[in-house]
Amino acid sequence: MSSKGLRIGIEAKIEYNPILDVLGNKYESIRRTGLFDMQHGMRENEIEKSYQSRFNIQWAWADSIAREVKQTYSQLTTAKKLNIARIKEQIKKKTSSAKAIFKSLSKIKNPTVKQQNQLRGLKSKILKIQSLNKQLIELESTDRLHICFGSKKLFNAQYHLSENGYNNHSEWLHDWRKKRGGRFYCVGKSSVGGGTMIKIFHINGDDFKAVVMLPRFMQSEQVEKLEISFQITECRRHRKSSLLYALEKQKPITVQIFRREHKSDQWYIHLTTYIQEVPITTSFNNGCIGVDFNKDSVEWAYVSSEGNIKKKGKLSFKWKGFSSGQRQVMMRNLVVKLTDIAFNYQCPIAIESLDFSKKKASMSEASCVYNEMLSNLSTLMFREALTSRCKRYGIGLHLKNPAFTSVIGMIKFMPRYGLNSGTAAAMTIARRAMGYSERPPKCLVRPEDRTRHPWTTWNVVSRYLKSNKVRRSNLFDWTKALGKVLVSSDINETSLSLSLVSSQSNRIIYGKSPSPDPKYDRLCLGFK
Repeated sequence: MSSKGLRIGIEAKIEYNPILDVLGNKYESIRRTGLFDMQHGMRENEIEKSYQSRFNIQWAWADSIAREVKQTYSQLTTAKKLNIARIKEQIKKKTSSAKAIFKSLSKIKNPTVKQQNQLRGLKSKILKIQSLNKQLIELESTDRLHICFGSKKLFNAQYHLSENGYNNHSEWLHDWRKKRGGRFYCVGKSSVGGGTMIKIFHINGDDFKAVVMLPRFMQSEQVEKLEISFQITECRRHRKSSLLYALEKQKPITVQIFRREHKSDQWYIHLTTYIQEVPITTSFNNGCIGVDFNKDSVEWAYVSSEGNIKKKGKLSFKWKGFSSGQRQVMMRNLVVKLTDIAFNYQCPIAIESLDFSKKKASMSEASCVYNEMLSNLSTLMFREALTSRCKRYGIGLHLKNPAFTSVIGMIKFMPRYGLNSGTAAAMTIARRAMGYSERPPKCLVRPEDRTRHPWTTWNVVSRYLKSNKVRRSNLFDWTKALGKVLVSSDINETSLSLSLVSSQSNRIIYGKSPSPDPKYDRLCLGFK
């Protein structure tokens, strides 16, 4: 959380003015020049000082350009490091896969048609590894950071004009220049109006105005400023009251004015400012909501402070075939429903801290079904939307290690409460956030693992389930599915525990209440 308060964004439509085009195109041109100069050794403060006289602009405009250039340069540097890591991961996975295929085929004298196809695929894989190694060497050996302002797709369209709907090069050039302009930005300051070169004022009611002090090269005796009117209405997000608070307290208001081509060239103003931090009002004393995020649904479970599930639910959504904007809207709707539930119970939310960057880098080595599932997962978008919403409404959000949550849920809670695997995982996440025990059933703990962390045993169980491809539905009677990993020093005790677990599972499956047999709990479940 920023020391200035909670950062928020407010956006509104504005009327078109020809001056916007001129200022937007010139600003972006200077910014591109600044990035070029920074890649050749010029520092941020040097850009800020030299550009005032070089481009005949005031200090505030030069300061905004220098800051944006620094941010862009930092982002490109990070992107290059991530790209190098991604390529290395691809090379590692493809090399491992190629070695395994070569080892299996080298022992065969008369290959079948399928094995001949594998051999051809191996040659293709080797060529791909060589290509990736070449890319890696080029990336690591050069200091230059590549970026295409205006999009690479539109840049390449000049070589195929008719295929992209252009009659001549002039039409393409018009779109190219338009795409590379149409935007300017000014950093906010703690002063009246929340800025220096762009100040925001409240007129009355829902009406506001932005006063833009034009750069020196655009000023004349008649025109020095540009006034832009816009409206901010009150809604569930309290946009109007937030902006009025920022103006009253003289909070910095960073302003970005830009054009959206896909919305009939409509111009917008986006304000970034700060409001008071909302104190956390939720508590584990009221329980916790665990959330399990899947490719087409969100499973949630409300767990009481005693660690028992009280309520559960499922929020489904369709992800495939929608644009990024539509996906963001669907994600926000999901987050609103989850936070409303947490607000009603006055309890925090717990989610898994997931990172699929390495797995997505090696998608080409996995099955089509797995790749589709992985590409549809947008955990980062979900986490960012949920974090923002929780901060706004004072709801505690806890990111927990996702290790073995599904396995623990399926073994300990799915048969006991008659849950599906997603809800059982959500219950595990909530209990983990509240600090409850995750001890495995005693009949699964090997003697050498008794003094180790419980995850040692869960790791054994997880590997067994994957290697034997055990169906999740079979885990309602998990003693049969895990018969080969059951451990007990007393054969009679083990036999008794097996029969007790089997009868217990049957009661749950057919809707009967489980028997509170203390020996059953002692032998297998290991609950507190």
